[in-house]
Amino acid sequence: WFKDKDGAYDKNNEYYILALGRHNKILQPEDNIKVELFKSSPTKQVFDLIRFRNRLKEITNEFKPEYIYSSFIYLLSIVPKGNCKVVGFLRDITAEMAKSKGGIRKIAGNIFYILDYLAFKKIDILLYNSPYLKNYALKLGFKGELVFAPRDVVDKEFFDNDNPQEVLKKYNLTNKKVILTVARLTKEKNIEMGIKAMKYLPEDYVYLIIGEGQEEKNLKTLAKPLKVDDRIIFVGFVKHKDLWKFYKVADVFWLLSKTEAFPNVLLESWFAKVPVVVSNIPQLSAIIKDEITGIILKSWNEKELAEITLNLISNDSLYKTLQHGGYEEYKKYSKLSKKVINFFNGEVNG
Repeated sequence: WFKDKDGAYDKNNEYYILALGRHNKILQPEDNIKVELFKSSPTKQVFDLIRFRNRLKEITNEFKPEYIYSSFIYLLSIVPKGNCKVVGFLRDITAEMAKSKGGIRKIAGNIFYILDYLAFKKIDILLYNSPYLKNYALKLGFKGELVFAPRDVVDKEFFDNDNPQEVLKKYNLTNKKVILTVARLTKEKNIEMGIKAMKYLPEDYVYLIIGEGQEEKNLKTLAKPLKVDDRIIFVGFVKHKDLWKFYKVADVFWLLSKTEAFPNVLLESWFAKVPVVVSNIPQLSAIIKDEITGIILKSWNEKELAEITLNLISNDSLYKTLQHGGYEEYKKYSKLSKKVINFFNGEVNG
């Protein structure tokens, strides 16, 4: 992610990556990169931040880095005072992701708001990839340099070489209408809405779900009483470079999340010319041009989702409009893409 998606790597620099993980471990993936995993867990990481900060302080005192970078903004709240430049990439809002899971995580979400607020006071350059995220940063009082830096599609060089015949044969998709979702199987991704919508779609509609997560068992259980389990395929984990064959067999992409920022799958769908149907949340409605680059749902009603999908498939003019509009939107964002390393080198200004 650091090297390929964020583009934060230069072979001529030295890097020390401190990451929250499930084990204490030191890795050396490249000669000029050392990775230290700092033992924590998703439920404990807020409480581990003090220990994490102490370790970060030791590292900065030893190596005296020219910059500190993180794509998890809340972690920059613990950056010690120093002469280095602090660069952050605001790609999503951790607080909203935590709160969307419900229960006690709502409390944790409020803590992450505080951490983001403290982080914004320490960041010199903030990269963001969505208008919604820019407004969030300004609302919490960010005063530094703001740079719009959408990511480009990763692994697009594999697109032309990916043959969809393997997927068509393996999952028996010939002469089927294929709906695709690529996401973590968690509550905030709202995949259950898609599963419920399948009962309103014809027998030749199939729902491909790519991803892993804690909700997988619940989602599979949900499909059985609805009698749609034979038309829902849980593919599991797929290497990113191998995703294109699934996009190529898809007729429609569903993005039904309750919270997002600027999801990579949206750019990927536009690039692959697969029309998207998205949930009506501020993060997505700020990006999607309704009936031009995608279709925005008006409600959380699965029957509406099914009706919109049926209309899209049967409306050739609308379908082609979304294919063209999405691809043109992808090209626009691709041209605006900037590598993080260029901000470290002073080659790019906001």
